[in-house]
Amino acid sequence: MAIPSVSREGQEAIPGAQAAPARHAVTYRAIAIGVLCAGFMAWAGHYTRHIGHTTKTAQDHFPWEVVVCFILIAVVFNKLMERLRPQAALTRPELLVIFGMGLIASALPSYFMGHLIANIAAPYYFANAENRWAEDLHPYLPTWAVVADRTAVRWFFEGLPAGGEIPWGVWVVPFFWRLSLVGATGFFSLCAVSILRKQWVEHERLSFPLMSLPMAMVERQPEGFFPVGFMNRPIFWVGFALASFPIYWNMVGYFVPLFPQMPGNFGLLYFGRDFPPIHTWLYSVIVGVSYFVDLDVMSSILVFHLLLTLEMGVLNRLGADVGAHDWDGSSFENWQGFGALCVIVLWGLWTARGHLRNVFERAFWNTPSVDEGGEILSYRAAVFGLMGSGLFIGGWCVASGISVFATAVFLLLVVLIWLGITRMAVEGGMISTRTVQAQFVTYYLVGLTSLSPAGLAGFALTETWHHDIKTILMADLGNALRLFEGFRAERRRLLLAISLAMGVVVLGSAYYQVASSYETGAFNYGGIYGPYVQATFDTAAGHIRDPFALKREQVFWSLLGVGVTALTMGLRYALPWWPLHPLGFAAATAYPVNRIVLSIFVAWFAKLSILRTGGILLYRRAAPLFYGLMMGYFVGVGVSFVVDCIWFPGQGHSLALY
Repeated sequence: MAIPSVSREGQEAIPGAQAAPARHAVTYRAIAIGVLCAGFMAWAGHYTRHIGHTTKTAQDHFPWEVVVCFILIAVVFNKLMERLRPQAALTRPELLVIFGMGLIASALPSYFMGHLIANIAAPYYFANAENRWAEDLHPYLPTWAVVADRTAVRWFFEGLPAGGEIPWGVWVVPFFWRLSLVGATGFFSLCAVSILRKQWVEHERLSFPLMSLPMAMVERQPEGFFPVGFMNRPIFWVGFALASFPIYWNMVGYFVPLFPQMPGNFGLLYFGRDFPPIHTWLYSVIVGVSYFVDLDVMSSILVFHLLLTLEMGVLNRLGADVGAHDWDGSSFENWQGFGALCVIVLWGLWTARGHLRNVFERAFWNTPSVDEGGEILSYRAAVFGLMGSGLFIGGWCVASGISVFATAVFLLLVVLIWLGITRMAVEGGMISTRTVQAQFVTYYLVGLTSLSPAGLAGFALTETWHHDIKTILMADLGNALRLFEGFRAERRRLLLAISLAMGVVVLGSAYYQVASSYETGAFNYGGIYGPYVQATFDTAAGHIRDPFALKREQVFWSLLGVGVTALTMGLRYALPWWPLHPLGFAAATAYPVNRIVLSIFVAWFAKLSILRTGGILLYRRAAPLFYGLMMGYFVGVGVSFVVDCIWFPGQGHSLALY
């Protein structure tokens, strides 16, 4: 009796017939669409921030342009294909590959590439008699890392003269070394998350709340008008309307300035003089995402944020120097957050020691009992790739003037911070996280007087790839690997998809940002191309002139973060009922929690009430409401972007969360 053959898609073939060739889950069609999405990111990241002045893209781990593109593909395109040619509709794996490529690409074009290009061009343009860069900074800048042609950088910042041509030749060498470093950091991040994926997904079973929406959108429903199942539920449209209607209402104000606006900010709450305020911004997308975060993590963020507010107020009253508190937090919070990250990351690696031992046994001794069949990189490739790319990054830093010892300290701190932020994204659902920079910590640990002038200049160059750390690539790669869970065995095609996503967005961003800057003058963009990059080199030049002894007592604030996090972690393991999660303390110290704490509270209260009322069944039934809150916001932002492009080019309206 003939046994029916089964294809990869799970469809039973006709008995006795020749089996059709297995269809790949990761198709070249999906990769091609993902490349188009990455190309759009390369354009949109620069355009929305510097030219259109509309809602910025590529500024967090859940960017609106990726979701809007995915909605058009998963809903509109697939619905059209179902009507015209059902067999041409995109499959679940194809959709996940497309979203994953867009997500990976979104980490790089705006803040990352903007800082990189500005850093290359700025040192010789902004130098003047007042800042003394020519005497104090230029002798220590490696010529292969910056553009030293003053005419070329003047045209870059002020625009080409009539009949002038872009001097691409002066950019070739700096671009080669800078973009090779970008490739090394990207590969390093991929190797790191490949090594830790099984620990996070299979052993610890982290929730990956940021990926809840795309994973739900690929679940098709045979009945109903929309190919996305939850969109056929009325409760979804309730959430969609709640999130999108205020945006459309406020868009009337684009055309009628005196039209009344629906507020999203309900003012500031103060406990008294010297206490930092609590913001009351309400963001529908944060409410939607936070619904899928574990209750103990959310409640811990709320409790620790309140305690930090009280702590800073009391210390201010007592006269302690906790630093100024602004929109980005304070140095006091940053140092405590750094201490918390040290505990969380190191404890996480200790918890994973069994898994890591298996990884290294497979990598060095090819132990056959260690299963690596489902990994996007073999453990040998991941381990040796991590070592090789790490050595390249370290060698780059040393070649730029930083000592071997300072480089080692700096890179260890970078890895610690990247892993900590990635953990907060994949477990805590943090849409964005900005904490203390590794350069700053290195200055305090090593001491400015121990760093040479060349080393201080070299640290200014590192701020191209470790500056605005709220969009680090490692976090997006970690989330993307969760999307690829069911078809990681097709590692070659997935590696091709990831490489193309990063390559297209980096090269596309580099070309577009340089070309548009020569066309319109990058000085007109401000921000990254103005005060931010000037501050980077002003700081370096100031440290070279006066490597003063830093107030290292501030480092001891990190010990407070270590103690609180370690105590919370110990109580959590010793007492099963202990309600506070150590990740909550780390998240509470980081930006933008101070802006979204009300949104987290609303999600926590809603989830707690739903679980107490109807248990897990009602929790699942209510999920479409929160998908609607997310999709309604993203669609509203997309509509606002189109309106800005048509009616308000160059004078757009930002709906950014922070």
